Amino acid sequence: MASDLPNNGAIAEIIKEAFADIGYQVFFEFYPWARAMEQAQLGRVDGTGLWLKTDSRESEFYFSEPVLEEKHVFFYNRTDKPILDSFEALKSCSYVGLEDFSYGIDLDNIIRAKQINMHRVSNDEQAFGMLLKNRVSIYPQEMAVGYYQLRQHFSEQDMNKIAHIEQPFMRKNSHIILSKVDKNNAEILKMFDKALHRMKQSGRYDQLLAKVIKF
Repeated sequence: MASDLPNNGAIAEIIKEAFADIGYQVFFEFYPWARAMEQAQLGRVDGTGLWLKTDSRESEFYFSEPVLEEKHVFFYNRTDKPILDSFEALKSCSYVGLEDFSYGIDLDNIIRAKQINMHRVSNDEQAFGMLLKNRVSIYPQEMAVGYYQLRQHFSEQDMNKIAHIEQPFMRKNSHIILSKVDKNNAEILKMFDKALHRMKQSGRYDQLLAKVIKF
């Protein structure tokens, strides 16, 4: 999802159409990840997405069924391909990541324990910029999202300098979330899940998603 895309992007279209199917009109506001979560926690927006499940988030929010299966990979600069054949090799690299973004339990725990050094930035453009300047070795990001952001913000010459480690470090489902402060949200998400299932059965989901899964 992005404010500069037609119809805010394919994922936004999927969410909007599923909610329309159950009688709800959706309006999107766009923030950096940390602020989007804060807006939802404070009740200033009804929900936010897309997010991976974590224990802390599940304590505050109801989660939809998966809206997208994500493949998270390590992006790198072709001039300095990292060899990640051991945990020690993983620790020797420098990383850039997004503020308040979860990279799954395993990587989050390593970051929290300061076993790897991660410089946090607010958006993908900054992260890939650091990678292109060889200020860091690795940028972990969802594969399709990463290549989309490269196409949006960088020249073909710069894009050709970036590649990714083929094996994903994480495969996870991502979801929209609604606050548990409003107990009605549990039922709303049940209806949303049924609408999303109907979209998948009809082929409409795949039709929209095809706009994203290309790189």
